[in-house]
Amino acid sequence: MTQSCTSSFILRYFNVTGRAEASRLLLTIAKVNWTEENPEWPQEKENQPFGRLPVLVEKSANNEADFVLSESHAIERYLGRLTGLLPSNLKEAARQEELQEQLGDIAEQFSRQIVEYEDLKKAAQESFNDLLDRMFRVHSKILRENGNNGHYFGDTLSFIDVMSYSFLNLFITYMEIYRSDIASVFQSRMTPEFVKLVAAVESDPLLESYIAQRGKIYHLVSQ
Repeated sequence: MTQSCTSSFILRYFNVTGRAEASRLLLTIAKVNWTEENPEWPQEKENQPFGRLPVLVEKSANNEADFVLSESHAIERYLGRLTGLLPSNLKEAARQEELQEQLGDIAEQFSRQIVEYEDLKKAAQESFNDLLDRMFRVHSKILRENGNNGHYFGDTLSFIDVMSYSFLNLFITYMEIYRSDIASVFQSRMTPEFVKLVAAVESDPLLESYIAQRGKIYHLVSQ
């Protein structure tokens, strides 16, 4: 699964789950030497390529930073290819990226319903709920048609398995602290297919130890 890699990596992000957890999981799967930096903010903002986090810094064997990448989806796809979790077949890779983008649409729509003016908030909430319903319906169907074995494609860990798990982890655990109403919205829509996905990812030998340290979510999705 994992390609040979002699590089080391630094992942810059805040000390929260947020938009970097999927990259943390992928770096763990890759079995590469990686560390995390939590820059002082906003003091370090101008030192980042686009003034945003996360940022991935790849260092060559001589410890020189020879590749710096910003934007969470770009980082995730780069690491997905590094690990071999994103297929080399263009159409197969595009299908997994399509599903990833749908998850991103939901996160974006959630942000809108928080900041929109009051007269637009209802429409934003309706759009968020519609996207969420479609996601659970479409993704559950794909998981079910693959044999309901906890994986979207085949019988081993894939890129979209990791993306979907990270997405659920963010909304259920993070929102349980800050927006319990949103966490309950996810939990009320949880399907058996997603419960199996969570179980499969959390028990994967490449991730089991890391997730145990970070905190599992199986008990939250299987209620």
